[in-house]
Amino acid sequence: MISWFRLLESAQSPLQVVCVARDYLAEWTPQELARLPERCRPGKLRDEQDIEELHSKLVEEYRNTEASGEELATIQQLTSFLVRASIRIAELAHSPPGGASGDPDSESGNSTSPS
Repeated sequence: MISWFRLLESAQSPLQVVCVARDYLAEWTPQELARLPERCRPGKLRDEQDIEELHSKLVEEYRNTEASGEELATIQQLTSFLVRASIRIAELAHSPPGGASGDPDSESGNSTSPS
């Protein structure tokens, strides 16, 4: 079974996050997509802005929804994935190119290497 969240975490660029999101959505059946409110159904994901826009729509829908059962579970599932995708995009946007993610010294600016 594919761990979509692990694939998001291993993405090394915003474009890779978009590619993972495209692959994730390609796994959804037409019946699953039909459970989403029409305004929240994903279109083409071309770049990170498309992910952010869909994420915003889903969060807004989740706040205001009266859905229950499978419809609510579907909104929650896609929202959860897109939250993680948005977070990963933000992490990549704030990390230095070629920087080692997870290295506390590089994140805090306390590098021990000479400048």
